[in-house]
Amino acid sequence: MKRISLVALVVLVALSGTSLLAGDAATATVDAVVQANLTFVANTIVNFGTIQPTSTPIIDPKNVTHTDVTAPTVGSFSLSGAPGTVVAITEDANATLGDGTNTMTFTPDLFGHATTQGSATAVGATVTLDGSGNYLFWLGGNLGTLTDQLAGTYASDNGVNGSGDWSLSVEYN
Repeated sequence: MKRISLVALVVLVALSGTSLLAGDAATATVDAVVQANLTFVANTIVNFGTIQPTSTPIIDPKNVTHTDVTAPTVGSFSLSGAPGTVVAITEDANATLGDGTNTMTFTPDLFGHATTQGSATAVGATVTLDGSGNYLFWLGGNLGTLTDQLAGTYASDNGVNGSGDWSLSVEYN
């Protein structure tokens, strides 16, 4: 019986080659692509200029048709990063402007395009950077319908009763 077991073991080793007695190894290549950092810059602020106490002030983000404002400034931002990538956008729903006593609400209207303000469209939850890695934003909006708004200089960054500056955040999607 011992002899049959020994013969069976010798046959098994012969048929299996050396893999039964030796180990094997494999390798894997590991790669990573690091995207360029996003660079996001606020270029100009939104300024409604002089408005009337009873009006409906609107700044057009495409800088074409404004309503009830004198010498407005459209806000603008530039974004750059890895070409062709998708970027997630998060923006505040509104901002409160205050003069220390009184307030009014700014409701944003954000448009964007890779190169041209005139070709800009409303911005959704994501944008795609162009082949050079760029995207531009233009910010307009409205102050609602004002009815006998009290005179004053109103700002979102007013530490007394403004809500703080309106915010736009970006991150790779």
